Amino acid sequence: MTRARGVVLVLDREPHIPRLVALQLGDDYRVTACADGDAALTALHAVPYDVALVEVGGDAEPLLERVHAAAPEVPIIALAAAPTVADTVAAMRGGAVDVLKKSATTDEVRAAVARAAAHGSLAREVARLRTEVDRARGLGEIVGESAPMRALLGLVEKVAAADATVLILGESGTGKELLARTLHRVGPRAQGPFVAFDCSALAPSLLEAELFGHEKGAFTGAGRARRGLFREAHGGTIFLDEIGDVAPSVQNKLLRVLQEREIKPVGGDHVVPIDVRVVAATNKDLRALVARGDFREDLYWRLAVVPIQVPPLRERREDIPLLAGHILARRRGAAKTSSTGARYPTALTQDALARLMGYHWPGNIRELENVLSRAAILCDGEKIRASDLDLAGLAPTAAAPARASAGLTPGRRLKDIVDDAAAAVERAAISEALAEAGGSPAAAARLLGVSRAHIYNKLKAYGLAHRTG
Repeated sequence: MTRARGVVLVLDREPHIPRLVALQLGDDYRVTACADGDAALTALHAVPYDVALVEVGGDAEPLLERVHAAAPEVPIIALAAAPTVADTVAAMRGGAVDVLKKSATTDEVRAAVARAAAHGSLAREVARLRTEVDRARGLGEIVGESAPMRALLGLVEKVAAADATVLILGESGTGKELLARTLHRVGPRAQGPFVAFDCSALAPSLLEAELFGHEKGAFTGAGRARRGLFREAHGGTIFLDEIGDVAPSVQNKLLRVLQEREIKPVGGDHVVPIDVRVVAATNKDLRALVARGDFREDLYWRLAVVPIQVPPLRERREDIPLLAGHILARRRGAAKTSSTGARYPTALTQDALARLMGYHWPGNIRELENVLSRAAILCDGEKIRASDLDLAGLAPTAAAPARASAGLTPGRRLKDIVDDAAAAVERAAISEALAEAGGSPAAAARLLGVSRAHIYNKLKAYGLAHRTG
């Protein structure tokens, strides 16, 4: 017996019409007959139909719009005894893709159903591709094809739609805020605000006012009322970075927010309901903090509804070529739109890539970005070479896990050690400022708040390459 390749619903008051359509379509389609709208709607909810033929015109009940509203993904062919121009226009406006006479020949019916089925298949494919594009846009900034990253991306897709509280765990520089933004962008709150805040940036008293708002005169300097970040994030997502640094007094308030979904502004005597998704992140071991009594256990469990562990770069080395290409492409795009006229290389030599792969990246992706930014300035060709990569003085590679000495050799004075450390920090800061400024010393000086003369002296002292002119 030939297997039907599609399922067709025929809604018509005249019982012989569905039987006729079934005969005309033969074994290619399985036909369901419905005599009224209620039966048709019930059938549409039970089976994914490929095409629906719906009676219109004359004294027929106007059901086409109801069918289209109930199953917009199902293409509809309008059936009419003698379709007029008005019937055709009304049917098309109501959602039909074609109009047929009830007396249509077998060839006409088969052709119309085939066209409608193809239309539906195309519409479903477009919808699928649109979903893929939307997902790609949402996850596009998270780069990686390694097994840990595939697992992470799969988890992100599931978690994003759940609207649950998420705790992101990972070392500094692994991209925790990027992950939080992605959860927001591909989740149900994407149209709402995304508010990010570093909880380690303020003292407890100021942090409470920043998060929950305050009334006018609530404390010295509070000359006006403030809504607070939770209210700013209403309808969207609030990202609380460095949640492990929050003081116990603020932990108590956060617990209430997560339990009751309401906040109480500092100095206020009323509560304010909120509707936000909370995503928190930390590079600390919260369980250890709980064990020491430095972090509330009940708050931990409220935050860790869905914990997500972000792998460090050393555990996903195979992603380094992809990440490097992504970073260079992004920097190159920024350079094209910059007034500095800076040029960026397009790729790395094999030796340079091998050096990146051999390093263990204690600073993770943030460090990789910094290294590539410096290398791009030093590079004078289309590709970054191994000699352009400034990894000297940083943490040792995994292949050579030598003890980091910080210059602790017999007879060295503390002042010498401090001076060397300060110089290393200063050199790194100037290098990063140069990268951000497209290689322009003048622009780097403005970023750092120092004079041009100071920058040029330091560039000479540290042997840093820069753009001239």
